[in-house]
Amino acid sequence: MIYFDHAGTTQISDAALKVFSEASKEFFANSESLHDSGTKAAALLQRCRESFAEILKVPARGIIFTSGGTESNQIAIQTVLHTTTKKEVLVSPLEHASIWQQLVALEQDGKCSIKILPVNTNGEVNPDQLTKMISKDTALIIVQHVNSEIGTIQPITELARVAKEAGVHFHSDIVQSFGKIEVDLTNITSFSISAHKIYGPKGAGLLYIRPDFPFQSFLPDVHHEFGFRPGTVNVPAIAAFTTAAYAIMKTREKEVNRISELKRGICEAITERITVEGGPNTSPFILGLTLPNMQGQEALLALNEADIQISTTSACSLRDTKPSRTLLAIGKTEEEANRFIRLSFGKENELRDSLIFNEEIAKLLRKR
Repeated sequence: MIYFDHAGTTQISDAALKVFSEASKEFFANSESLHDSGTKAAALLQRCRESFAEILKVPARGIIFTSGGTESNQIAIQTVLHTTTKKEVLVSPLEHASIWQQLVALEQDGKCSIKILPVNTNGEVNPDQLTKMISKDTALIIVQHVNSEIGTIQPITELARVAKEAGVHFHSDIVQSFGKIEVDLTNITSFSISAHKIYGPKGAGLLYIRPDFPFQSFLPDVHHEFGFRPGTVNVPAIAAFTTAAYAIMKTREKEVNRISELKRGICEAITERITVEGGPNTSPFILGLTLPNMQGQEALLALNEADIQISTTSACSLRDTKPSRTLLAIGKTEEEANRFIRLSFGKENELRDSLIFNEEIAKLLRKR
């Protein structure tokens, strides 16, 4: 089996699974409990927080553990808009579904006003355009680092600098880039990470909010995670998440080179009739393709029969029958969006996998 859907999820690593199992037995107590077992769990939680602070080079006080990228994104949005009287949110059209779910709900309740940042045909936001769109009522700017469908890498350093100079909070979803490609976090005021994208467990994630910003939690009387997240903290999953983070950072540079070669092997072999989306500045781990004469779902099912597993869109949008917001934003028609497939690569993929995919996709296209 060839698994080309790592942007959807990854298989938990043996090391992370071992830590999760052992921590579940030894550090089972509620980290807020005052007895010895609770203190022991709290100590492990703090070590994990400090470990991520070391990896990310940020203050540990700003790290909030969550259930994943979705919750991290939504807490960040709710927190910012709860803290200010400003309502305007500037947002890239390429954001993850969790961003749009939260923003649309808040706009319907009159708690925010959404303004969509224009992008070019590669999905990139122009920093000059961002500068022009910021107003005195802008509360929040949201631009993910790497798009999960076509792999576009945003000029996050420049965009975050524009936001800082304007005194506006800048949130970035770095779920698809952490541990894979370098990201400059210098002027980002909040960001989100998910464990299951980096061979950690599902149900664990991280939100960083700069501790020097005077944010107020939107929920009263919450005591977990500095008051930002209610509910018993999943310490074993966080320990496994930390293990996965150390492991992926250790091999990041080597993996970028290896996966880049694999992706290049596909791009150089595919017919000119297939369109590679996202332009030249995309993540090596994500490859978005528009097929010439076949529905994406049809190709997915046919490739699945050949034991190659791909996707047609973000897993979190799979049951949404509307065309991809990302593809429409870069100028695709609904019909073209329906001919889209996504490949996303990971540590178990090898160069020979690209050769097998090339043969199978060529067979499919010849039949049409």
